[in-house]
Amino acid sequence: MMRIENNPGHSLIAAPAELAAPAREQRVSAAEPAEPGFEDFYQHLLARSGSGEQAILQFIGTYRGSGDGQPDYHTVNEQLKVVGQALARFKEEGLAGSDQERELRGVMTRLLGSSLFINQYMHQIFQPPDDDSWENADW
Repeated sequence: MMRIENNPGHSLIAAPAELAAPAREQRVSAAEPAEPGFEDFYQHLLARSGSGEQAILQFIGTYRGSGDGQPDYHTVNEQLKVVGQALARFKEEGLAGSDQERELRGVMTRLLGSSLFINQYMHQIFQPPDDDSWENADW
């Protein structure tokens, strides 16, 4: 028979606060310092608050910090990264729970959905089904 003893210094139900998993935004901001052009991007993003998720997505996809060349965040992964950094910054500035944060979380949700769709599509292309698939079935 196995016996489990309760250690008086530790709760069996709740983990200590220092062991709690940090939020995704905190991990992103702690792991990777903001890029040099992030501050300018962030200020432009704040100016577009309230314009809707679609308008913000379009802004992120076409943003050029230098004004020329390729957009700064042209891939979904780059856009996810910068939105995560912006959400972390919102939290640092006390904007957690604000309309701006909810709007940006909606943008993050759309980007995650796009990323999932693209990854699933690429998986289907580069790892085709077995030879016994429905494509080879006699109709």
